[in-house]
Amino acid sequence: QLFLWYFVMPELLPEQLGNAFKQTNPILQQFLASMVCLALFTSARVAEQVRSGINSLPPGQKNAGLAMGFTLAQTYRHVLLPMAVRLIVPPLTSEFLNIFKNSAVCSTIGLLELAAQGRQLVDYTAQPYESFIAVTLAYLTINVVVMFGMRWVEARVRVPGYIGAK
Repeated sequence: QLFLWYFVMPELLPEQLGNAFKQTNPILQQFLASMVCLALFTSARVAEQVRSGINSLPPGQKNAGLAMGFTLAQTYRHVLLPMAVRLIVPPLTSEFLNIFKNSAVCSTIGLLELAAQGRQLVDYTAQPYESFIAVTLAYLTINVVVMFGMRWVEARVRVPGYIGAK
């Protein structure tokens, strides 16, 4: 997908827009193609996780919301989504962490993400251990911050007596 967004999409766009993209800074081109590709890829996966979370709820909840006089939109907003969010948080945590892992693929079109920056740092400093220890610590820090943040979110949305509640 990344190659399609970087090499093919500018050719499929209207000529002026495609040429404007090709004439921008190469680093900006790589960043934009990577961002759009990862955003669309990840959003499709998140949409499926949200759909699965909603479908995992008992059908009686939707029926109860409709029986109380809510419209379908109100039923989703006030009944289904608040419960589904609690089920969706764990897979969303994994998906959020996957974005950082998937960003390593962006180096295939030349974008210097964190791991590629580490390789470049080795070329400049000739100190591979220090360079990759720094990259590893950066990845570890990002993952720990995300994990603690999502653990906090999970605790905030937990419903006692429901799945995952203590």
